Parts: sequence; C-alpha cells; structure tokens
Amino acid sequence: MKENKELSEKLNLIVRSLHSQPAEISLAVIDLKINQIAGVNIDHFIYPASIYKVFIAAEILRQVDSGQRKLEDLVEVRDVNEVDKDNPRFFPKGTHRDHRPLLKTGEKVSLDYLLDLMLTRSDNTASNVLMDVADRENINNHIILPNSWNGSEVTRKFLDRLKEEKEYRVSKITVSNAKHLVEFFYKVETNQLVNPWVSQKLKDYMGRWRRDGRKGLNHPEFKSYYRKGGWLEINGYKWNIWRGIKSAYQKGVAIIRYSGDAGVVLGENSHYVIAVLTITKTKWPWVRFPMRKLSREIYKVMEDGSRAP
Repeated sequence: MKENKELSEKLNLIVRSLHSQPAEISLAVIDLKINQIAGVNIDHFIYPASIYKVFIAAEILRQVDSGQRKLEDLVEVRDVNEVDKDNPRFFPKGTHRDHRPLLKTGEKVSLDYLLDLMLTRSDNTASNVLMDVADRENINNHIILPNSWNGSEVTRKFLDRLKEEKEYRVSKITVSNAKHLVEFFYKVETNQLVNPWVSQKLKDYMGRWRRDGRKGLNHPEFKSYYRKGGWLEINGYKWNIWRGIKSAYQKGVAIIRYSGDAGVVLGENSHYVIAVLTITKTKWPWVRFPMRKLSREIYKVMEDGSRAP
C-alpha cells in the first residue's frame, strides 16, 4: 500500500506536540477513501496489551466458518486459565460497566459468549480459554504468518510462565506494531480477513465495546467506531508507596503504562483505520497518554483532507 507522506508528516507533528518521547509510540492510519497508509514508527514493536486478542478471535471464527466448531459449542474453564479475579488489579473501580459475573473454574460456556466477553470487556479468562481452543500454532499459521504479521505474538494473560506449556515458558513478551494492527482492521473493514463472514462477525463483536468503561480513541464526532483497546499499568506506588517514591526520585520513573487502541472510524467526511500503541513512563500517578486528544487532532486532519476542494 502506498504511503501518504504528507499525512505522515502531519501525524508526526501531532505526536511530537503530545508526547515527550515520540520513540515510545507506534501509530498508523489508513485512509480508506484513497487506500493509502501513513504513520509514525509504524513498524516499531510495543507491548499491545489486550489488543492482541483480535488474532485469537479471528482464528476461532475461521474454525467456526470451516465447520470445525460451532459458536454454540460449550467449553469448560480450566483452573489454569481462571485469572480474572474480584480485585482492583483486574477490574479497577469505575473502569467497567459490564456486570456479567466473572468466569469460574469448571463453568461451561459457549464460544459465542467467550468471544463476546473477550472482545467487549476484554476478559482475560475468556482469552486464555479461547487460546487453548484456537491453539497458538493455528493462530500463527492461519492468521499471523499468511498476512506477513511476523513478530506479532499471542500469549496467555496474567499466567505464571511455569504454568505454560514447555515450549512457551521462555517465550518473549507479547508484542505487535501499529502497521500489523491497522492492516488487520483494514482487512476486517474490507471483508478480506479470512472471508466476509469472519470479517463481519469480528465487526459485530467489536462494535459492542461500549459495555466497557474505557473509550480509547473514541470521539463524540465519530458517526461510528468499532475497536479493540489494550491497557496495562506497572505502578510502584500501588504495591508499595515508599518503593514508588524512591523509584520516582532515584530512577525518574515509578509508573509504566502501556495503552493502545485500534479500530475503524467513520466520520462526517472521513473513513479511516487507526492503530496506536504507546508507552508512558512517569514519576506521577496522574500522568497519562492523551489518547483522546490524539484522536481529536487526527480526526481534524482526516476530516479536512477528505473534504472536496
């Protein structure tokens, strides 16, 4: 796909105005009206947090479409995969409006329900269960490698590596980049990810994201936006306030936040795919990456560029 260099320059200016460390961001945009890509550090690999779950969902739906499985199939939750708990680490107060009960060991639930949990409230237990069903090698062989997304990885969430299968106990951290993610959503939007049925089902599940309190890149002026977000915080203050203070003054960093979002925007005059992965390293708990401001500035550029002269 041809690069829109003018748009890349505009995106670079926006990023530099909002983020003090531009190297700690990977951003990509595909203008669907002209099928051109632009971005900042689009090939830069960063921990994507829960966004990688879209690869799992794609493989599950591919297997359903092939007749290997049915959405109504029931799957039992194994003890090793039950990782979401009733504590603030997984469900911080005020972040979720989804009041469906957490999955428990021994419970049997349908693939359809698991997919919905994974792609709406980003349920980590559901993700781990679906990882077992899909099988990592199938995800690589049918979704990641055929699309040349080499390097993007899938792993279980919040699971001790010693509980993983032997071949994955020393595997590297999950990573992806904005180019791979924006291409994934481009293929979904154009009904090319596996086939039209799989693409349409992914749109359907990801269009239900409003059950989650987080908004990602969503902006009030969007006519529509389906998405998958990701977030992880390593907070020295949360576990030991004195350790956090010491780290803040000795290392200059007490908190590391990974935040990202990817999806498809339909605006008044624009239609584009966007993916952003960020790292924020800070001393202070109130410092966060300005995701909504980034979204607003990019939306302005895309709207202006899409208007007829």
